[in-house]
Amino acid sequence: ELGGWSRSMTATRMLALSALLSLLFSIENISSCYASELGHVPEPAWNNGRGAPGWKHVSSLAGPTRSLNMRLRGGVELEVMDDEDTTLNDEDVSGAANVVEKIRKNPELINDAKLGFLRDLIKEYGGRIPTDDKTSGAESNERSKQSTRAEAEEEEEDEEDDMEDDEDIVREEDGDVSVMPDMGDPTREPTDDDYAKVAELKPQAMEASGNGDYAKAADLWTEIIKLSPTAMAFASRGNCFLKMKKPVAAKRDTDKALEINPDSAKAFKTRGRAYAMLGKWVEAVQDLGTGQTIDFDEDTDEFRKQIQPKSDKVHAKEAKQRQKQLKKEEEEKRKELERRREEMIRQRAKEVEEENERAQQAEQQAGGAGMNVPPGMEKIFNDPEIMMAMQNPKVMQAMMEMQTGGPAAMAKYANDPEIMNLIMKIQSKMGGGKGGMPGMGGMGGMGGMGGMGGMGGM
Repeated sequence: ELGGWSRSMTATRMLALSALLSLLFSIENISSCYASELGHVPEPAWNNGRGAPGWKHVSSLAGPTRSLNMRLRGGVELEVMDDEDTTLNDEDVSGAANVVEKIRKNPELINDAKLGFLRDLIKEYGGRIPTDDKTSGAESNERSKQSTRAEAEEEEEDEEDDMEDDEDIVREEDGDVSVMPDMGDPTREPTDDDYAKVAELKPQAMEASGNGDYAKAADLWTEIIKLSPTAMAFASRGNCFLKMKKPVAAKRDTDKALEINPDSAKAFKTRGRAYAMLGKWVEAVQDLGTGQTIDFDEDTDEFRKQIQPKSDKVHAKEAKQRQKQLKKEEEEKRKELERRREEMIRQRAKEVEEENERAQQAEQQAGGAGMNVPPGMEKIFNDPEIMMAMQNPKVMQAMMEMQTGGPAAMAKYANDPEIMNLIMKIQSKMGGGKGGMPGMGGMGGMGGMGGMGGMGGM
């Protein structure tokens, strides 16, 4: 269709060019643009004697001309383009036909890199390009590899981010004290002397902490815990362990403190900082926030704001991991559904094949158990003239009468050339003799013509 349209347009343009050239003597100005590499526009060839430019001869417009610009009277400007040849010769058609025939024999050829222009044309006209299984499989594998590489790169980036965050993080195996501290006896009731001793030790522990001697302060708080294991004593010793960069020991003491007093702001804030030292940013922000709701202070609020972005990053990472897990599960479900669908298709194909085999066997058995066809009958059934004659009501009536009427019926139609000629032709197909027309035996239910009995020669 495209070639026909192009030829039609070319013919129309040639007719328009002929009509315009016929108006040459009414043209006021004409210039020719030649398709030379210099793009030179030649000057008028001659003068008409009145000081006005003359005209080039029409024949000089032939050759490599690509366009013709004209201005008619009234100021109308026209440009006639000389398009490239878009017609098809026999060689073009033959080559295209050979390509199409090869593609029909091997459809995968349509995906050949050299036929990209043909695929573009097919798609431009709304056609569909069959999928190349090998190519699609390779593309699928390549996409899978790219996805795996992307995931690996993301994990490496996450690990790098974690390493950046790990600068001030203490590993759990390094975050505990070498000797398990005394956790006190919660069942023991402190005496007045115990309280008096605690009152004596507290200032000493606070002074040691103020001097930066956190190990001594922790030991003093341990003595206090033995006498009176309160939430404040555990939280204070936990803070000493935190200053000693022993977040595991600090968390253990603050857990005990919150077990005794769930509203201990100091225990929440100390445990929050212990979580931060272990790199558990989400738990750190949560504990610090809880402690701030109980007893707000500027230092804790500033620290919480510093680690909030790290907590947000952990949340984003966890959300991404959940999304990847959901995507993985969906992909596994899709593959399972596809596997089941293919299995159902194979099972159904197998059932259809078995049904066809059973039907074929039944047909063969039915054919084997059917009536034996006398020799020559297949020739009768394959003779179009006989079969056409058998559709004649007169012939059918005669056959029925001869089947049941015996010799009398035969005698009735002995002088009917149409009937007798048909019988003679049937007899020849059956292999009968030419000496005479034998009599007819029974034709049981028209299932098949019996053998001819004896009828004297005509």
